Amino acid sequence: MEMLVIAIVIAVVSVIGLALMGYYFFNLTKQFVTNEQKKTLLEIEKIKEAETRKVVTPIQLQAYERLVLFLERIEPNNLVLRCYQPTMDTRLLRDVMIQNIRDEYEHNLSQQLYITSQAWILIKNAKEDMINLLNSITPKDEDKTTPTAFAGILFETMAGKKNQIELAQDFLKKEIQTRFK
Repeated sequence: MEMLVIAIVIAVVSVIGLALMGYYFFNLTKQFVTNEQKKTLLEIEKIKEAETRKVVTPIQLQAYERLVLFLERIEPNNLVLRCYQPTMDTRLLRDVMIQNIRDEYEHNLSQQLYITSQAWILIKNAKEDMINLLNSITPKDEDKTTPTAFAGILFETMAGKKNQIELAQDFLKKEIQTRFK
C-alpha cells in the first residue's frame, strides 16, 4: 500500500510539474508570438510611411513651387504686365488685377493641404495685402489718371519696402529648405 501512495504522490507531483512547465512554456510562447507580431506591425508601419513619403513628398514640393509661382504672379511688375491692355482705363486695370489675384488664389487653394498653417497664413496675407494696396492707391481723379500713371503709383508705393509677398516668399524658401534636406 505504501508503494501505491508513493507512486500516486510521484504521479501527482509529475503531473503538477508538467502542468507548470506547460503553463510556463505557453506563456513564453505567447510572449514571443506577441513580440514578433509587434515587430512585424512596426515594420509594416515603416514601409507604409516610406511609401506614403514617396507619394506625398513630390506633391508637397509641387505645392511649394505652385505657391512661390502664385506669389511671383501677384508681384506688381508681373501683375501689371499680365493684366494691362492698351484699351483699358485705370478702374478696369485695377479690377482686372484684383480679379486675377483672386482667381490665382482660388486656383491654388488646395495647396494649403501640403504646407504648414503658418505658411498658408502668409500666403493669404500677401494676397489680401496686394488687393488692399490696389484699392488704397486708387487716385481721387481716377477717370483722368492713365493706367500707366496708376502702375507708376503702385510701383512707387511698393519701392524699397519689404512687403507681404516677399515675406511669404522668404518663409516658403526657408521652410522648404528645412523640410526637404
